[in-house]
Amino acid sequence: MNMAKNALLAAGHEVIEWENRRHEDIFSNVEKRIFLADGDEDFKRECAKSGEPRIQTMDPDLYSHELHNPETNQGVHLIEPLSVWQLWQLHKEKRELRKEYLDHWQATASKTTTGRPVDAVISPAVPYAATPHGKNLSPFYTSLWNGVDYTVGILPVTFVDPAVDKPVPPHEFYSDDDREVYHMYDPEVFKGAPIGLQVVGQRLEEEAVLAMMGEVEQALGAYKVQHSLI
Repeated sequence: MNMAKNALLAAGHEVIEWENRRHEDIFSNVEKRIFLADGDEDFKRECAKSGEPRIQTMDPDLYSHELHNPETNQGVHLIEPLSVWQLWQLHKEKRELRKEYLDHWQATASKTTTGRPVDAVISPAVPYAATPHGKNLSPFYTSLWNGVDYTVGILPVTFVDPAVDKPVPPHEFYSDDDREVYHMYDPEVFKGAPIGLQVVGQRLEEEAVLAMMGEVEQALGAYKVQHSLI
């Protein structure tokens, strides 16, 4: 992120810090409820066609640690089928979240020197570099944009260098997922793994996002040459 930010600033672009807006609510609405509204039936039927087992990250209890039954102190099975009425309530909530996020984006006009809203958001694509097989556990950074129906493109930036990418000291974690991601990282295991970022535009902005990805790629290329990073 810092490399991309510095590269864009060096190329003359304006960069401001993005303030999150109900990201957990958007992720929960789409990833943990709407996407699972069929009670896991689609996964079951597709896997049954070939008899293949599910891959590890399709485990139906993947999120069970986030809710607990206080009487048994065990994880609650989250994937239960929803009624049509329940599903439509989630879609109503989704529409409200989308409108609120659009307003939040448009309000950035008050923070830019141009008086216009930001053109794009640049963020991690995942909370880690490319992981070992079966360890890609968090879809948060991408499912968020599914929730608000924004256009996203992902581009490579650099690779893990154990001499540079050292683990930060233990700190306060945002969630159990954050803690798990922190403890997953080992510089030697991830050595040479690619690191990517995503460029996010608004709805129906596929062409604009592709053009902005080109701008980011060009800025990064010049920055790496200037600072001997390639």
